[in-house]
Amino acid sequence: MTGPVHISPDQTDTLTLLGTGDSKGVPRFWCACPVCTEARGVNGQPGVNRRTRTATLLRSGGQSALLDAGPDTHAGLARLNGPLVPDAVFISHAHNDHLLGLGDLLDYVRYAAGRLRVYAPPEVVPEIAARFPYAFPEGEGGPVQPIPPQGVPVGEVVVRAFRVPHGANGHSHAYRLDRPAGAGGDGWSAAVVTDAIGIPPELAREWLRAPGGAGLDTLVLGTSFEDESGAPLTGRSVYDVREALTLPWAQAAGQVVLTHLSHGVDVRHAGHLPPGWQYARDDLTVHLPAAPYRPGPPPTHNL
Repeated sequence: MTGPVHISPDQTDTLTLLGTGDSKGVPRFWCACPVCTEARGVNGQPGVNRRTRTATLLRSGGQSALLDAGPDTHAGLARLNGPLVPDAVFISHAHNDHLLGLGDLLDYVRYAAGRLRVYAPPEVVPEIAARFPYAFPEGEGGPVQPIPPQGVPVGEVVVRAFRVPHGANGHSHAYRLDRPAGAGGDGWSAAVVTDAIGIPPELAREWLRAPGGAGLDTLVLGTSFEDESGAPLTGRSVYDVREALTLPWAQAAGQVVLTHLSHGVDVRHAGHLPPGWQYARDDLTVHLPAAPYRPGPPPTHNL
């Protein structure tokens, strides 16, 4: 597994995927399947399938933001080359694998007198307050603000949230990222959709296309398993890889990174993915250009 890549503030906009596993992580601590066995690694070196829970670091124009904060966020931030306090944190929904790392960040605000902007969709804010009541003193304004409809600027990028179906788990929210074209160069559009299934065409047309109807420059999409066609659809909550490959808005994207991966996905076997598609791995840094993705050399890993 490759280590984290340090991106200086004057370099291109990036997403660093600090955590790329599903809600249980890989390896599952109780599991001895081939993927979990490989993920445990050899001689203290983790396998390429080692995956922690969801957290994504956006960097742009000298600023940074966390998109979700799973239980392993502290470890993900600690792996960076130096100390980093994000300028903002966004929470998509109140499931443990996207939220529990917020406790460390709220402790920073409350006990270290730090300043940190935390945002969530309006309906999610009360759920966060119920989970972390100590951080919401009675009679005081809480530390989590509703994401405004117009979005929140992070450097040169505007971050917005939109509601998506989450199958058996009700609904979640995904992130839309846009950098307008300007003096700094060409603009781009991206989306981070970790927890969704059955997105209707009208929603995809509104949020999962670039202005003018072209494909997104970058799509980060959750696909927990390779193929769940044998499981009842009523019990599922995230796309599988088989379905993702058929989605018109995914096919139209310049580059696609598949994340939220369970032990049902072995990233060593990626030959079936089309050009411009790749499996995520923890600490992968994805550049956010207007140009289509150009695949580089495959990552090294333990076999």
